[in-house]
Amino acid sequence: MPRFLRRRGGQTLAAFVAYVALTIAMTWPIARGITRDVPADLGDALLNMWIMAWDSEALVAMASGTTSFADFWNGNIFHPSPLSLTFSEHLLPQAVQGLPVYLATGNIVLAYNLVFLATFALSGLGMFLFVRELTGQASVAFVAGLFFAFVPYRLGQFPHIQTLSSQWMPFALVGLRRYFDTGRLTALAGGVAAFVVQGLSTGYYLFYFAPVLAGYALWEIVVRRRLRHGPTWIAMTAAAVGAVGASLPFLLPYLEARDMFGFTRPFGEILGLSADLYAYLNAPPQLYFWGPRLNGHPQPEGDLFFGAVPVALALAAVGLWSWQAWRAGRGQALAVGTTDRRVRLLLALTAATLVAALVLAVTGGYMGEVAGMTIRLTNVRRAMYLAAVLFALVLWYSPRVRTAVLAHPGDLTPLFVIAFVFAVVMSLGPVPRADGVRLSGLGLYAAFFEWVPGYDGLRVPARFAMVAAVMLAPLAAYALAPLGRRGLVGALALTLTGTLFLAESYAVPMPVNLNWDTGPRYAMPWGAVHRLNDGPLAYRHLLAMPEDTVVMELPFGDSAWDLRYVYYAGLHGKRIVNGYSGYFPDGYRARAARLAAIWSDRDAAWTAITSSGATHVLVHADGFREQEGPAIVSWLQSQGARITAGFDGGDLLFALPH
Repeated sequence: MPRFLRRRGGQTLAAFVAYVALTIAMTWPIARGITRDVPADLGDALLNMWIMAWDSEALVAMASGTTSFADFWNGNIFHPSPLSLTFSEHLLPQAVQGLPVYLATGNIVLAYNLVFLATFALSGLGMFLFVRELTGQASVAFVAGLFFAFVPYRLGQFPHIQTLSSQWMPFALVGLRRYFDTGRLTALAGGVAAFVVQGLSTGYYLFYFAPVLAGYALWEIVVRRRLRHGPTWIAMTAAAVGAVGASLPFLLPYLEARDMFGFTRPFGEILGLSADLYAYLNAPPQLYFWGPRLNGHPQPEGDLFFGAVPVALALAAVGLWSWQAWRAGRGQALAVGTTDRRVRLLLALTAATLVAALVLAVTGGYMGEVAGMTIRLTNVRRAMYLAAVLFALVLWYSPRVRTAVLAHPGDLTPLFVIAFVFAVVMSLGPVPRADGVRLSGLGLYAAFFEWVPGYDGLRVPARFAMVAAVMLAPLAAYALAPLGRRGLVGALALTLTGTLFLAESYAVPMPVNLNWDTGPRYAMPWGAVHRLNDGPLAYRHLLAMPEDTVVMELPFGDSAWDLRYVYYAGLHGKRIVNGYSGYFPDGYRARAARLAAIWSDRDAAWTAITSSGATHVLVHADGFREQEGPAIVSWLQSQGARITAGFDGGDLLFALPH
């Protein structure tokens, strides 16, 4: 082994370089077109590019004192609605990452793609650092990093850079682990900082990862017997206060927007974007091997397959932990004050009840009549409660079992199992289902939705799957730990394991620049987006217009076209009436409906334009099918709108009458 790989710094650098190289290979050809191509489709990615461009310009303006933090939230889409940045994620950490490149090149596509690719490499690095802390083995940690960086679930999230930005979760775990191992407050501060950055990267993980991280901290306190250790609780309290204090300024504008606009997610929308339990057996269709084989349960946000290799290893890790724990307690009698037979019976009943709970979860349970009696076996939660009670009795009766369970307090296998199950159950949403059949007793998400502020604003419980992936990777690594101590044979086995996982996660070439369908009325919008100097002439013209210019663009209300307008609004900087985001302000859909029905009620359509606050209308005449574009132009002129500029591609800029 080279000398530099014997040092932790050398191992970290080598791992990161390898993750970068593998990211380029596993996401090809995104790196080849990094300055121009958009991963996956020209949909949500364009909104996220607008957000990053707006953030970047606002950061420069705030640094120069020409704008304020309050104005930062008033994005230049959805005019005249305030707080338009709060209609989606603010993506400030992603913007900071891409800021140097954006300022140097003016190319938001390049900045976005670099941040996009970094989510893979940094996710691998963060998991590498965490598992190396747990096992002390860099080779095992590197394979665990592969499990998290290239988990197949990511493929379905390519348009959502906020969901892909999961890299800070393992860094937060690293900080807490080092604090509990060394007592260094700097490590704890680093973990808190990573958690805050993760929460600012996406509100989903702020709310979804917080209970898992808190549970991990409590686990460490308990197993290290620090429940009565004052300095630990002081440090934990300070960490919690610091995390809330750092996050709160970015949460208050969202609370203000919710009070102003009444933003909450419809319950039906949340149900539709909750995972079915069988979604964990549904692979993204891009996968070469699993895609054609595991596609029997498609649903929105429902390709949650983690890969066969890490799941099999996680099961092996649970078996390994159980065997090691049982061996650790061999020196003691099985039971005290009762018979060994009773303890074995309780253990058997516990195992049988857990199996029954799993069967109920997978099948939805059983309802029917036996000998004239109605039998109903559907409640998974009751089965889990019964298993917990039975195992508590085992712990009460048996010092040997108590010793076995507490034999390796530094081994986090039980915690990872509990956290993984928690995340999976939460991903099922408020009404859990398995193959469409409702599961009774697992509505844990419903309690959070009802009682925890913020959960009613999150519409995709299925994204808890990424939190489950954070728990799965180190759990699988525990099964690989013995191989790390086997010299050349172990190294070959680890190499084979990593290669098999990459093979089952392989989906190259990745799609780029896919267009959203516009329907029968409108033509397809431009098949690519560009820097402002290379984009449509109309937007370069807008850049030179007065600051109080407000533009409405036609076609209006079509998502594919509106997303193009939003993207370029981030570059020319003028306010636009159009918009696209996670929420839509009051009146926007009504305005879109009136403009869509322009020929049936022209007065209402004209009022929709004049009441918007727009000073100009930019008509993309070629965006309409057949002869509607010229008809729109004639109608605007008949209403007194005046053509001020014409551009290639049929674009016309109208000044509206005062």
